Amino acid sequence: MIRDFEQFVHRLWVVRALELSGVYVMNPVMNWMMASDKFISLMLLAKHGLPVPDTVVSENMFVAYNTVREFGKSVIKQIRGGAMGFGGVFQVDDADVAMHIFSYLTNLNKPMYVQRFLDKVGNGDYRVVVVGNEVIGAEFRRGGITWKSNVAQGAKPEPAKVTNELGELALRAIEVLGLDYGGVDIAETRDGYFILEVNPTMSWQGFKRATGINPAKYIVNHLINKIRA
Repeated sequence: MIRDFEQFVHRLWVVRALELSGVYVMNPVMNWMMASDKFISLMLLAKHGLPVPDTVVSENMFVAYNTVREFGKSVIKQIRGGAMGFGGVFQVDDADVAMHIFSYLTNLNKPMYVQRFLDKVGNGDYRVVVVGNEVIGAEFRRGGITWKSNVAQGAKPEPAKVTNELGELALRAIEVLGLDYGGVDIAETRDGYFILEVNPTMSWQGFKRATGINPAKYIVNHLINKIRA
């Protein structure tokens, strides 16, 4: 567990030192750090022409407040954290209600990450798993009792067909972020597909249950091939 920023930075540079000494690290630590940051990862994806939801990030609660007024139905997230949908992820459609969340985040010195809510086809989203330059499979996480499509929140994982468009979006996202592997979360809407985020330290229990595919085998094989190259 990391309890301090200096501790986090120290561990980051320890891993970077290993990389510089010739040790192959999956995923490269600087790329992992960017992919783990919802703001910078979406900015990079958008810069490379990939579809992402309208998103505003600010440390000013009044900017965030006006963003909710503009977007209407919105999702507020932590830039880092909120794993499996527990805590730190809120759906709001009232800017005055959102202001209470922004006050809380301001008191914790945290930026406010506001995203336009997407009406997702099938009340869920896809997780497409990529290892190396290969899409190994996909699940559709159908929402359960809440609006969240995290399996830990009750969403049902179902096997999904990887269409050409889904596969291409996932491969491009992993390429842009410079990862060896990752789970790419993609929502389908009436306006097309949108990449929600890329998970460089993905949980794959739901994916394995839905597809019967164990990503660990592919990740280990990819690592062996990289070391031998």
